Amino acid sequence: MQNNGGHIVVVGAGVAGLTLGYLLSRAGKSVLIVEQEPVVGGLARSYHYDDFHFDIGPHRFHTEHPEVLAFIREVLGEDLLTMPRKSGVYMFGKYFDWPLSSSSVFKLPPAIMARAFFDLRSRREVTDPDSFSQYIISQYGRTLYDCFFKFYTEKFIRIPCEEVHVDWALAGINRAVIDKRVKANTLTDLIKGVLLPKQVKTVFLYPHKPGIDDFSNRLAALIRSHGSRILTNTQVRTVTWRGREIEEVVLSDGEIVPTERLIWSGELHSLARMLQVGPFPLRYLAMVCYNVAVRGKLNRDYQWTYYGDRKTTINRTSAPHLFNSRNMPQGWSGLNVEITCFEGDETWTRPESWLPVVRQDLVKSRIINRDEDIGEIWIERVRNTYPIYDLNYKRNLASAMAELGVYNNLLLLGRCGTFWYNNMDHSIRMAMDYADHLISGRELAGKDKYFII
Repeated sequence: MQNNGGHIVVVGAGVAGLTLGYLLSRAGKSVLIVEQEPVVGGLARSYHYDDFHFDIGPHRFHTEHPEVLAFIREVLGEDLLTMPRKSGVYMFGKYFDWPLSSSSVFKLPPAIMARAFFDLRSRREVTDPDSFSQYIISQYGRTLYDCFFKFYTEKFIRIPCEEVHVDWALAGINRAVIDKRVKANTLTDLIKGVLLPKQVKTVFLYPHKPGIDDFSNRLAALIRSHGSRILTNTQVRTVTWRGREIEEVVLSDGEIVPTERLIWSGELHSLARMLQVGPFPLRYLAMVCYNVAVRGKLNRDYQWTYYGDRKTTINRTSAPHLFNSRNMPQGWSGLNVEITCFEGDETWTRPESWLPVVRQDLVKSRIINRDEDIGEIWIERVRNTYPIYDLNYKRNLASAMAELGVYNNLLLLGRCGTFWYNNMDHSIRMAMDYADHLISGRELAGKDKYFII
């Protein structure tokens, strides 16, 4: 690298950026982390309203990688809570355990059950391997596709199922199931899990202190203790380069930063504009969170619930007090209610207009008894929450990576930077591998491994 006197500039203070920043600064590297939000944490930040603490969705730690678990314990020490998983799905006007259990599957409407079992005898051939619709129908049958998958997917991703890539099914199901020991990739897997259940106990970790952002805040403190900087409420406005080397970045406060490496974990479009490439037809979903304070107990003790019922508008709820009781004051429960959208659409620009719908859905779905149980509702907008895997995304992503890949000292990181639907443990592992590469000089084992669905 030519800019040996420069900083390693990390754009985005999410879990990936902070993990990388800590490991590099601990090794003596000069790191500057730039974050546009007023706080660190990225998509794993928390919202604190006096004694009420909400995360963005059901954030918690679960990993199959010992080195990631060791890192989480290194950062949080003994201040960790351990809990079993309990999640659900609301459809056909009822709540079901998710993944489906033997006690819940027989609550399906009899006609739906009969048609779903009949689908096992009439499997359809997949003629388009990229098609989400064909994949789901071939794996789960037309009945469950029509009754659940199609409606929920279109409500969530905001585009027709016929335009969705199969990778959304593969990634989405894996992220919803979480534990690879639980098989739910086909209707046959689900039925085997019901008729021949194997006891699989998925265990989560969560900080003892309120808010999942305790992890990010501790990482930020460690980074600063090693002499590196984190700038919040700050953006990269300009990137300058010579040939194949990025030389410096200019920040929104006017600071010019000589740059040895640029690690980008933000969305790709602003980077592409500054490097004068693209534009790339890649899209990100946004989301509006309605953080609801509820008097008393909820009627369900699911940590999070997917809403696939056709009579509901909300996508998912999560209950922060069921991860850590300290997230809510005594006598109160909490619900983080998610509605996905596109940045700039009516949901994004007028989120308060959905408040009556949110309140009605919570009562209609019987997660609460009555509207009077609702106290305060705080509204939060969240940018770039999910990459959208439409039918053309792989080709468009390959084009973007080819144009951005010409810079020797640019690395893309995390969910937004790599356009990868991942979880926190994936981001931590990716950052750990990047740190090893940047500290030791060893080549990355192959970036494709991070995109394993």
